[in-house]
Order: sequence, then C-alpha cells, then structure tokens
Amino acid sequence: MLDSVRGRLAFWHTAVLAALLIAFAIATDLWLQRAVGRREDRFLLESTSALRANIAAEREEEPLDSAVAQSLAEFRLRNVTFVVLDSAGRMVGRSAPVSDSSSGAPSHPHAVRRLSSALVADVVAHARGSTRQALTTADEGDDSYRLLTLPVALGAERLTIIAAESLADQRELLEDTRTGFLIAIPLGLVLAWLGGYALARRSLAPVAAMSARAAEIGATSLHERLPTGNPRDELGRLATVFNDLLTRLDAAFDQQRRFMADASHELRTPVSIMRGEADVALSQPVRSLEEYRGALEVVRAEGRRLSRIVGELFLLARADAGQQPLESRALYLDDLVTECVRAVRSLALRRDVALRCTMDPPVSGEGDHSDAEPEALEHAYDGDEELLRRMLVNLLDNAIKHAPHGSVVDVRLTSDAREHRIQVVDRGPGIPDAAQAHVFERFFRADEAHGRDDDSETGGAGLGLAIARWVAEAHGGSLTLLDARSGGTKFEARLPRASAPAMAARRV
Repeated sequence: MLDSVRGRLAFWHTAVLAALLIAFAIATDLWLQRAVGRREDRFLLESTSALRANIAAEREEEPLDSAVAQSLAEFRLRNVTFVVLDSAGRMVGRSAPVSDSSSGAPSHPHAVRRLSSALVADVVAHARGSTRQALTTADEGDDSYRLLTLPVALGAERLTIIAAESLADQRELLEDTRTGFLIAIPLGLVLAWLGGYALARRSLAPVAAMSARAAEIGATSLHERLPTGNPRDELGRLATVFNDLLTRLDAAFDQQRRFMADASHELRTPVSIMRGEADVALSQPVRSLEEYRGALEVVRAEGRRLSRIVGELFLLARADAGQQPLESRALYLDDLVTECVRAVRSLALRRDVALRCTMDPPVSGEGDHSDAEPEALEHAYDGDEELLRRMLVNLLDNAIKHAPHGSVVDVRLTSDAREHRIQVVDRGPGIPDAAQAHVFERFFRADEAHGRDDDSETGGAGLGLAIARWVAEAHGGSLTLLDARSGGTKFEARLPRASAPAMAARRV
C-alpha cells in the first residue's frame, strides 16, 4: 500500500497525527498528575488547619487530651487519618477515616483505609521535634499516602498534627485517564488512516484519470488530451501544462511527418532521374559518345542537386539536435556581403538580373551610444563566417529566382550601435497572403515554377529560407519578411552587434 502516493499520504498523515496525540496524552497526564497533587495538598492543608482551629476552640474549655479527643471525634473525613502529638512526641489522639456505608452511601473501594501501626509509628518518629510544616509521601506495599506535618502552638503548649490521605483515588483517576487514552488514540488513528486514505484517493483521482488517458496516447494519437477537471487547482494546472506539451509534440510530429514526406519526395526525384537516364543509356548495346555524354551530364546535375539537398538536410538535423556549433571569429559584414554578391553574379547574369549593393555608413544609434568611437560603429561583427555566407547566398538566390528579367535586386547593409540590418529586395510578383506564413517552413515553395532550378545555388528544394532563418537566430538575431507586395518583396536579417571594445581589439 505504501507503494502508492495515496498510501504514503495516508501513512504520513496518520504518523503526524499519532505523534501529536501521543505528545498531547503525555502532556495531559503530566499536567493532571500535577493538578491533582496540588488539589490534594491544598485539601490536606485546609482540613488540618480546620482541625487545628477546632482543637484551639475546644482547648479553651477542656483539658488538652479531652479537647483533642472531642475534636477528632467531631472532625472526621473520608479516607483521611489525623494523628496528634504533644510536645514530648506522645500520641495524644488518632482518628480513623469515615466509611461510606455508615451514611448509607455505596461503599467506595478505598473508603476505609487505616494506617498500619508500623506506618503510624514511623510517621510519629519522623514528626517528633518538627517545627516546620512539611509535606511528604510514604509508601506501604501497593499503597501510597500523602502526609502533612503541621506544628501548632496553643499558648504554652505545642502540638503536632499529622494528616495522612491515601493516594489510591488519585492513582485510580490517572489510570482511568491513561486507559481512556490507550483506547481513544488507536481508535482515532484507525479512523484517521481510513479517512486520510479516502481523502487522498479522492484528491488523487484526477491523477489516476490522467495516467489512464496518458497511457492511451501514442505517436499516432497525440491529438488526444488529458482531462483537466478543475483547471484552477494544482492538478488542473498540471494537466493544462501537459496538454500544452502534447500540443507542441503534436505539431512537432506533424512537422516531422511532413518533413519526412517532403524529404522523401525531394530525394526520390533526382534518384529517379538518375536511374532513368542510366536505364536509357544502357537500354541499347551501342550508343554515340554524345548520347553517353548527355546522360552523364544529367546524372551529374541531379547528383549535385541530390548532394545539396543531403547537405542541407544534414545541417538542419544537426541544428535541431543542437550539434551545429558556431565557429565565431571577427569579420566585417560589408566585405562578406560584397563577396556573396560577387558569388551569385554569374547566376544573375544568366537570368538578366542586375545586383545593386548599398553600404550605408554606420550611425551612432540612440541614447548612451551617441558618443561611441567611429571604429566601434563600423560593419564589424563576430560570427560564423561560413554560416553567414550561406544565409546571404540563400537570400540572394531566392531573390534572383523570383526577379523578372531585366529587373534589379537590391542588397542594403546598415549598422548602428545596437545591430546590423541586411535587406534583400526583389521586383518579383510577390508572395500570396496565404503563403506568407509558410515561407520559412522546410520544403515550402510558393512558386512551383521555380521549384527545381539547376542554375540555383540551393537547388530549389525549399530549404534555403529555413536555413537562413536558423542561421540568423543562431547568432541571436532574426530573419523576417518585411514586404511581400508585387514588385517589392523584402527580406530583412537583423544581427545584434558585438561589444565595441571586443570588436576594436579584433581589428586587423
């Protein structure tokens, strides 16, 4: 039973309650012993003082022995024995406790208790010569007695009054109280266990329901959700968080399925073309050199395209797994942009597209950066040059593919004290509204006409913008689609600037 949370909650609930009840019982027993003891001592003192007053009143009219005897005869208490000694230590008088049967009341088990002669002799021996009031306890067999010794001065005469009361009633009261605790505490703990287990079971019922539902959810049923019950309590919030996780997993699995399907399609196409060309070339025993050469060129082109797709897929897989580290080093973005524009110039010429590169002079920015040093505001940056080059080439390749013949693709670099901004603008037909939210998804192509372009730097697999956005985000920046209108599609990459002192120290 302790293997379950319900059993452990009930156990610890009962254990804590048991500790509290035991501590309460012990404290109550100690307090009751002390309270009953003080009450008995006060009763003995008041009774003895009353007897002393009675003897003093009788002594005014009678001799000492007669006064003591008459007072003891009149002053009799249940379960209390009085012994009176004179100044010489001689016993002047002794009373006996009153029996309940003498008054017609039911007999009490401790109603008639007489002090034995040996105990009386021992008490008298210790009380001789005592000049101070004293309270002591004496044991005789299984019985205990509370003794009060009270010296009394009656003129020239001195007496000592000894009052003895059996503690049997007090012991019986304490035993009855302890017996009550021994019965009540285990019974209360059993009820507490049952109640705590039932309460824990009821409280954790939503957890059992969530566990049963979670056991039914698999990779093919991620659309199902856990029951939330009360969404405002802790378990409801846990179910809500878990459902949010399932939503993200469902979206990730769906994206993964689409990714695998698109990847299979993209990889199957060049493989099919290569196999088809090889089959055609080998279908006849003899072919001309030109036919073999044409088939090999097709195989080479498709092999290059296949190699690019595999490389991009490998890069994205390593990025998703967090295993694509950045090899950062000092560089200048204006030089990098110029080199990337030069790298795609031949592609632009084949498509009759002009490239225009603009490098705006760095500006100081806002606030506390207005007094920055000039060298700290150059187009200097600290990043992975190879990945940044790949991002820029992908953006330029995408713009050139969609730019009309005879148009211009603008590349603009601006920097301020906080960040660098690279904008790539083409004069193409724009992007439909329905496709704008998906342009950065993998294998997405808004224009299938440019889907497979052998002249393209990226092969037209629909991975270029996805890789470009990941590169920007890996450097702490962003890549966004600012404008998708016809004749002015604009992408902007923002890269946060490194600290000016660090960049100044890295200048070549």
